[in-house]
Amino acid sequence: MTTLSDHGPCLSRSIAALALGLLCLGGCAHRLTSPPLPDSAGPGDQVSSPAYATTNTPVVAEAPPARPPEGAATASLRNVLEERPDLAQLDLIYRQALELLSRVHYEAAEDLLFVLKEEAVAMVPTDRDSVSRRFLASLDRRVTLLAGVLAEDRLLSLSVAEDDSLLAVAYDNLRGLSFPDSLIPVAGAQRGGIQSDLLGVDNDAVRQWMDYFTGDGRASLQKWLDRKAAVDSLIYRHLDEAGLPRELIYLAAIESGFNTHARSGVGAVGPWQFMPGTARHYHLRCDWWVDERRDAELATRAAVTYLSQLYHHFQDWALVLAAYNTGEHRVDQAIRLAGHDHFWDLHLPWQTRNHVPKFVAVARICEDPLAFGFDPSLVSKLGYDVIDVTDATDLSLIAECAGVAKEDVVALNPALLRQATPPGAGEYPVRVPPGTGTRCMKKLRAIPMAERLTWRRHTVQRGETLSAVAERYGTSVTDIAELNGIRQVALIHPGDKLLIPVPAVLADRAEQRVAASGHYVPPSGYERVSYRVQGGDTLSGIARKLGVSLRHLRRVNNLHDTSLIKPGQKVYAYRPPQP
Repeated sequence: MTTLSDHGPCLSRSIAALALGLLCLGGCAHRLTSPPLPDSAGPGDQVSSPAYATTNTPVVAEAPPARPPEGAATASLRNVLEERPDLAQLDLIYRQALELLSRVHYEAAEDLLFVLKEEAVAMVPTDRDSVSRRFLASLDRRVTLLAGVLAEDRLLSLSVAEDDSLLAVAYDNLRGLSFPDSLIPVAGAQRGGIQSDLLGVDNDAVRQWMDYFTGDGRASLQKWLDRKAAVDSLIYRHLDEAGLPRELIYLAAIESGFNTHARSGVGAVGPWQFMPGTARHYHLRCDWWVDERRDAELATRAAVTYLSQLYHHFQDWALVLAAYNTGEHRVDQAIRLAGHDHFWDLHLPWQTRNHVPKFVAVARICEDPLAFGFDPSLVSKLGYDVIDVTDATDLSLIAECAGVAKEDVVALNPALLRQATPPGAGEYPVRVPPGTGTRCMKKLRAIPMAERLTWRRHTVQRGETLSAVAERYGTSVTDIAELNGIRQVALIHPGDKLLIPVPAVLADRAEQRVAASGHYVPPSGYERVSYRVQGGDTLSGIARKLGVSLRHLRRVNNLHDTSLIKPGQKVYAYRPPQP
């Protein structure tokens, strides 16, 4: 590809003249201005104290200035633009393209975008962590967003009679705007960037959070520091392997206080506060038996993968943290609407606007806690042995074999929601206190199968009684009632889910008896869904709506080929857990 630099300074001067001439299309007297900044947060915005803090006193955020004081990175970038006229020229051309687009000069704006692309190719710096590289990476994001806006605006400016396929053509014409792959940092190349670009920021929002955590929030932060001491080596290991900055450990602090049992009001769970859909996307199991969002090791692995992907997309740590809080699509939209990617000036939800300065404050304090008057943590590092357990096994039995308290085993396995390993999973890894693994496995193997209990999950069917359920599984009504907190044996209803203690030697035969009784036994982890029959519904149509087979629907609901369904009737199906 021929670039501007191949033709020397003469062509560069011609490009500058072209840009100036293009601006004159809308009137040479028009002064080029930067795009307007979004409205700042108004005074009185509320910043909630953490749910796990010892105080409920809200922190009132002052309205940030239209442009916060420059941090080290901003000042450094400004110095680079002053010292590098070639980069300053790129910045000017981008702003000119933005101005042309706002004045509906589409072809002229497109010409300048291609100029930007060619100039950027010619200017790839050799230093992987240089400020100029970060400037070009930022410019890449802005040009990509601007190209999308250009394509949309060009389509909307056409006659309504035009074919919608023109939008696809417009995007195809702009595909050449991708910047070279060499601008994408290698893993670990930006490790120092979070220190200089983000933790060096000093504005009113950051200072307010620092005042809070060294004042009313001190007890909460001390508790977080204590929890951090137990898991920091685990988290650092995963961050180091991915080439991510170690300071990202403090994201788990502001998300959950390193609490494996933390649950938000919207259903996010665990130290890294994953929602169920995101958790399953990153291969964390979430079902009735197991919630791996609570597992520090597995959740950290998933969080590191997610953060790596976010950094690859944004290449800016403030934007990464904002996207982790509110979602990358919302941050992309804010960038597109603002016309720039400077986090502190983006219009984002107040929770997200406070999320980043909160992270900066916590990281700055926790990197040198003694300087801020915090006590060194005396909590020991998290350590454990891992044993593989077959079938559903109660953690009480495992603790007994390990010679430790049940609470110790439960604390090491927060993902096991029923304090038992899941059935039908083959071998399931269970953590026991360090030094007890070999003894525990030896004693477990020595227990006769007739003396071991396993577990099954049973969904109550219409007409079933607790005694009938107990008889089918070969257990007692008392055991089922005590285990499930049932005080009156008559108080069970269709759809209730019961945990059934079953002698391991009888488990397979119990399932066979349940199947023979005509009741459908779903595989472990499957979730029941229901549908209320509407007028005109057919079984085959309902099966399609629920995403199951007609045979499955008939089997679950004990319906025959000649069975009729009526409006208002409820039918049920079981679906596998989402991947």
